[in-house]
Amino acid sequence: MGAGTKRATVLMTAACLALVLAGIQQTPVAAQSSDQKTEEVFKNIKVLNGQRADMLNPTMTMFEAALGVGCGYCHDNDGNKRELDTKPQKTIARGMIQMVDTINKTTFRGQAKVSCFTCHQGRNIPIGVPNVTNNALPPALGEDFVANLPPPPPVPSNVTPAQVIDKYIASLGAVQQVGGLDAVGTVTQRRPGRNFPSQQIEILSKAPGMGLTITKAGQNDNLLAYGTTAGWARAGNTAPRDLRKAEADGAMLEDPYNLPAHLKEMLLEPKMDRPAVIRGHEDYVISGKTRNLPKVDAYFEKNTGMLERLVYYNDTLFGTYPTQIDYRDFRDVGGRKVPYEWVISQTRNREFTYAMQTVKASPIEDAKFSKPSASSR
Repeated sequence: MGAGTKRATVLMTAACLALVLAGIQQTPVAAQSSDQKTEEVFKNIKVLNGQRADMLNPTMTMFEAALGVGCGYCHDNDGNKRELDTKPQKTIARGMIQMVDTINKTTFRGQAKVSCFTCHQGRNIPIGVPNVTNNALPPALGEDFVANLPPPPPVPSNVTPAQVIDKYIASLGAVQQVGGLDAVGTVTQRRPGRNFPSQQIEILSKAPGMGLTITKAGQNDNLLAYGTTAGWARAGNTAPRDLRKAEADGAMLEDPYNLPAHLKEMLLEPKMDRPAVIRGHEDYVISGKTRNLPKVDAYFEKNTGMLERLVYYNDTLFGTYPTQIDYRDFRDVGGRKVPYEWVISQTRNREFTYAMQTVKASPIEDAKFSKPSASSR
């Protein structure tokens, strides 16, 4: 993580924390009047100059509720030295106060429509990435509760990403011996309150890095293909289009049959992360990225080595969003374990369940993956 990223994280952590506004050495509350300004009553005021002094304490209470913290989160722990700038949260939060003030002035005509709670929702660190369907958001516990939680598990130091991935590949069996796989089944989309009919689907995978997904859609098929350097897609009888580089990386990661052959090469700067529990199993977690995706997290069952979950993140103009893949029902095909079912969950309350009826080892011609010409529609 670079210095800029670290600073951005701290900025978000302290966003709206106007506890910073003052060193709280103050005259008695009874001595404050609506005519007094903050800088006349409190020390080290740098942002809310000119504001009513009698509004500062209620404002502090609001900040505590918005972030689930207490005075000591930003202020010096010595109650007689609250005015000191001894903690980085206090200094950084001054900029966040100005940010919120600017948003309200320029977008909402000076009305206080945006506050610390808009982003923080009772958490000291706001959540900046949408949650995947059916994944609960972290609870807004506040610092008093967080302090009593058990410490998170440490990052494993006795195993490397290469060892974990090698065990995964070995657990599958003859990965390199299966030159091609032809899988036929259905894909079913689910959204809250809506039912969608299942669609027939065929997936062709050829090592080391070619894949084609054919989704039956009425009289025309939807096609999505990827190769080691590029990909293309065609919806119905429309002209085929090239995939964006990030789309092509996502397509490669979503193909469960070719993934073992190219995961190690695709995953750049892999690092061991804190272990997680997935469906009752303790998993090793490897975090990395690809050439075109900013983050990929892979979850490997500690005992068997099998990949249970993979989450990749797409960049946007306003942050990242995740796509999560959970693998189930592994069976033997040509001496190799392959999933017959997997679920892809996305952030718009969309969930796609892939259920294969048949998966067979089969030679596949390279021409199958070639981009069709516009005239072949």
